Amino acid sequence: MVKELKNIRHFLQQMADAFADVADMELGVIDRDLEVVAGTGFFKKEVGMVYREGCSTEKLLLIPGEEYIFVEDTRSSLICRDCDNYAQCGVLAFLMHPILYLEEKLGTLSLLALNEKQRQKLFKDQDKFTKFINNLCNFIAVTLKEKKMEMKVKSLAHQIKAVIDFVHEGIIAVNAEGRITNINQSALQMLCLGDDPHHKQISDLFAGFNLHRLIQGGAESGSRNYEQEIYYRVEGQAGLLLFCNITLMYEQSRVTGAVISFRRKDDLKILATRIIGEEKKLAFEAIKGTSPEMSEIKKTMKRVADTDSTLLIRGETGTGKSLFARAVHETSCRGGKPFVTVNCASIPSTLLESELFGYEEGAFTGARKGGKPGKFELAHEGTLFLDEIGDMPLSSQVKLLQVIETRRLERVGGIKTLNLDVRIIAATNQDLEELIDQNKFRKDLFYRLNVIPFFIPPLRERREDINLLIHFFLDQYNRQLRKNIIRFSDQARNLLSRYPWPGNVRELENAIEYAVNIETGTEISPENLPAKVTKYRRDDEVGHACSLACLEQSAIIKALNEYGTTTRGKERAAIALGISRATLYRKLKNIKLSIS
Repeated sequence: MVKELKNIRHFLQQMADAFADVADMELGVIDRDLEVVAGTGFFKKEVGMVYREGCSTEKLLLIPGEEYIFVEDTRSSLICRDCDNYAQCGVLAFLMHPILYLEEKLGTLSLLALNEKQRQKLFKDQDKFTKFINNLCNFIAVTLKEKKMEMKVKSLAHQIKAVIDFVHEGIIAVNAEGRITNINQSALQMLCLGDDPHHKQISDLFAGFNLHRLIQGGAESGSRNYEQEIYYRVEGQAGLLLFCNITLMYEQSRVTGAVISFRRKDDLKILATRIIGEEKKLAFEAIKGTSPEMSEIKKTMKRVADTDSTLLIRGETGTGKSLFARAVHETSCRGGKPFVTVNCASIPSTLLESELFGYEEGAFTGARKGGKPGKFELAHEGTLFLDEIGDMPLSSQVKLLQVIETRRLERVGGIKTLNLDVRIIAATNQDLEELIDQNKFRKDLFYRLNVIPFFIPPLRERREDINLLIHFFLDQYNRQLRKNIIRFSDQARNLLSRYPWPGNVRELENAIEYAVNIETGTEISPENLPAKVTKYRRDDEVGHACSLACLEQSAIIKALNEYGTTTRGKERAAIALGISRATLYRKLKNIKLSIS
């Protein structure tokens, strides 16, 4: 603000020259730096001079409010006697008023009497001159405001132009007659324009662009935005296919022009591919878990993701099997295609076949007119995730096996055969081998699904992931519930770490959501954890743990009996169990079975 008056010194000098003659007085403008900015007569010779401290201007600037100074006789005034220029000053009397802008004093405007006639006139018409000089100060303030607004507008215009020139999209503005009023650098480069096309018709550039038709359409429909593909011909080069977004500009209800933004369609395809690629990289990172078992599973899944081989993901409820299935899909070359989920346990057995394979019109009572595609058709070129495959009825397993083997299907009630390009990922929390022994699951279907098996370990077997997960869910529910909980108390963390989590990650997430809802402070305390967590005692786990250990031991022995105890046999047994060879060896050691 200090240099505001200097920025309009030319205007101030013109004003001083004009009004000095009207007032028959000399005028002077001094800014807050005590520099003479403009003046007439006596002051004109001092423009650019800086007064010393103690001068009248400094005293007036220090007085609060809008007070002014009137000195009838400088020889006898106490105000003037402190001034360093007192002895040499030729001013006999003066009227000084502050220049206020936004309630801040930027300087002073003075009327000066240099002879006795002017002094008498100033004294006699003091009220009139006070009003006059006050109006001049207000005029200066208005001018400053206009100047500042003009500078803001110019600065904003420069910023907008810089931003528009910086963006990668080509941008062209046209008026209502279709003449180009502005064009950015990206458009000039993209269209290979050597000459500035300002004031040319947009139709000279884009032969397929009809602004008049767009304006008519906008008037009829009330629409402002249009998308259009335009083929742009470049002399001596291959043409460009541009994807354009056209926005009509209105002033009240009248169209005043349009803004056309565009990019090469090939560039958009490259950008889309890059974005999809980045999402693929992040797919597995979204699954929280850094334990050796989880790290090994992620590593192996990434390795097989880009194949078309069928995956069977096994693990207890709540371990995140569906998350792994989606991550495999997103990371694969099918990532941009459909990911279709079928929960085999939630669909009634009478409807499962029509849901999977679709049906033709009239196939059964209540069938939709025109028929309906099944999940396999919807997943064409993508991935079909068969969740809870162990709950699929035997009657549906037969046709599923046939479709998987032939990659062809017929809708229910149909005669037309459809070719399929679908990757299968299946998941279950059940012991399929036991179901096979009970004749509840087909062995041949199991072998078709169990091409690349994975076993997601329960949370109690990878307790090092619990601390990571509780803080992840804390951050998530802090945002959702607008809380600011910083941490877990040591006691709460210990309780969460020792609890066996039979519902796995899903149960853990629910527990943290509950705690964040209940907690009113900044630290999760044991009192705000679910009762089953705080009341749990390790003794409660013994029976459950024993039964789980027995089941695990039984599964391992069964696999070794089937595949043998040679090194190759153990490798095949580990694959069948969905665990790594190192994990199998560790479990064999824990249950004291020979691994030689």
